[in-house]
Amino acid sequence: MNGYLSLFGTVSVPILLACFLGYVYQKYKSPDSKVLADISLFVLSPCLIVSAVSGSDLNNSAFAHIALFTVLQTILCWVASIGVGRLFRFDIPSSRAMELTTIFANSNNYGLPLLLLAFGNAGFAIGVTNVVLHIVLVNTLGLYIASRSSFSPKQAAVKMVRNPLIYAAAVGLILYLFQIPLPTSIKDGLSLIGGAYAAIVLLLLGMQLKKTNWRSSMRRELWISIAMRIVGVPALSFLTIQLLGLHGLEASVLFVQSSMPSAINSVVLMEKYGGDKELVSVNVAMTTAASFLYLPVLIYWSGWF
Repeated sequence: MNGYLSLFGTVSVPILLACFLGYVYQKYKSPDSKVLADISLFVLSPCLIVSAVSGSDLNNSAFAHIALFTVLQTILCWVASIGVGRLFRFDIPSSRAMELTTIFANSNNYGLPLLLLAFGNAGFAIGVTNVVLHIVLVNTLGLYIASRSSFSPKQAAVKMVRNPLIYAAAVGLILYLFQIPLPTSIKDGLSLIGGAYAAIVLLLLGMQLKKTNWRSSMRRELWISIAMRIVGVPALSFLTIQLLGLHGLEASVLFVQSSMPSAINSVVLMEKYGGDKELVSVNVAMTTAASFLYLPVLIYWSGWF
């Protein structure tokens, strides 16, 4: 209990504060939230990607296991969300929104502190590797899925190729693979700019929640997408771990981290490219609130691996 009270104070309170300030700002100023989405996607995120990927200290063996898990679990979640969307006859914007909230978890600013509390430094190190892969995926595959809400597959692919995030990820991977150190001044500059990403995205989430029509959002698509994130994703993560034969701390960390609430990055992508923004925003808010109840259960279950 003390650990989770500490988690609430160190992780949840800052998240809630940023969302609240974004909510109040939207209420009294009515800013253009798409400008913030543009800044997040095209300025802050590329700096974050280059600094995070190039500066990561990854173990090759652990990286291989985590990469396999991430790829397979992502495929399973994507296929499952597409299947559920077709089964319940979601429209295209709602389908894309559910795909984003099902595939991508808040594994960074919420997941890493939780892993540190639950599994210590060893678990935190595994989580950092997963976050690096997650950053690349959410800004490539996530961007493709979001843009398909308003564009054809070909147009979405063109937009993805033209996005600087892909090239930022490529630069980061090249620097990491060839162990090319960045000059200290550039590294510090990228870290400074990229460090603003989480704050801007959380403010954007609060702004979107203010614009949300909560009454109309309480529809079956929302509850199905929440069930996919809270129930479906942990089940698929467990299946992935069994298929790959992972066990011990590595399996426990990956299971818990992939089962985190929906990623706030999804709000930015929906804001930029259109789609069911209300479903994404309310899903992120509600799964984050629910996580204080279901994550302790999943952490307990993870000890069985």
